Amino acid sequence: MRSRPWLRALLFGAASCLCLCTLPGPAAAADDAASTPTPDAVERAQSLFKKGAALFESRRYALALEQFRASYAAVASPNSRLYIARCLAELGDLTEAYLEFEGVADEAAARAKTEERYAQTEQTAHLERDEIARKIALLTVTVARPESATSLTIAGKEVPRERWGQPYPVKPGKAEVVLRTQVTSIPQTVELSAGEAKTLPIDADASGPSGAPDGDAGLLDEGTIPPAAAPSPRAYLRPYAYAAGGVGVAGLGVFTIAGLMANGTYSDLAETCRGPCPVDRQDDVDAGKTQKTVANVGLVVGAIGLVTGTTLFILSFTGGGAGEPQPSATSPELLIAPGYVGLRGAF
Repeated sequence: MRSRPWLRALLFGAASCLCLCTLPGPAAAADDAASTPTPDAVERAQSLFKKGAALFESRRYALALEQFRASYAAVASPNSRLYIARCLAELGDLTEAYLEFEGVADEAAARAKTEERYAQTEQTAHLERDEIARKIALLTVTVARPESATSLTIAGKEVPRERWGQPYPVKPGKAEVVLRTQVTSIPQTVELSAGEAKTLPIDADASGPSGAPDGDAGLLDEGTIPPAAAPSPRAYLRPYAYAAGGVGVAGLGVFTIAGLMANGTYSDLAETCRGPCPVDRQDDVDAGKTQKTVANVGLVVGAIGLVTGTTLFILSFTGGGAGEPQPSATSPELLIAPGYVGLRGAF
């Protein structure tokens, strides 16, 4: 059997797919053609992210935060922003971390419409934001006749107008709320406990809460944030289970195709040579050996991929009990960077 072009082409294509599955992917396409990052920017973002990940793992969160922010400035990836939020949380700035996790979730949701890999980032950001919400308080300030107001400040921080009427994170304890108009300021003091959510209505044309006297009488207690109903903390393993399973299927595909080719080659040699093959058939003998080797490699990769994928899939549903501690910074975790995917103890 000197030539079977279609089989050789098929083997080459399958082997290429297997390599692409196992190698780190190239940098993702940009949000749009006008904002495509340059290769230098992507390389810089990857390098900064890796430095930040190493610092984060060694609990040097302030230095890690600088690296992740520089990485995000080079290439705006929701995954580097996710680690910015994690650094803020580890540094104890829980209210800023909450806002950052919200920003990550919104950005990842928008990117996930065209880049499916960011769907997991959105889910992770929501989970970690909700975990922080149980340690802080959420205050929703609804402003009646907002056109008369010029600014809203909660606990000394000015709230963007687009966030008026939405839960805003504050530290447990007393928080001062000041609504300013063109002619006056309307101050209110609110006391909240950890995990509590309240609503404070304020009328921009009145001297106190809308329809209520001064003080805390206008507060609407929304209760505390329930601690349960969170998915398994190992849910982040699921995409890698799917990826490993895909590698396993590709490996078995290579095994099947290469095995069929090897069998065909040896059958042809056995039929035509009827004994030791002459020197002019050595190329066919070598081709048969190569096909057999490729088939064996495909079988091993396929088996490993399927076993790994099954194991990760099962682990992704385990853990997460109410009293189970979350993985520490030194635990193995996913590292994802622009054009880089790895496992460290996620970009």
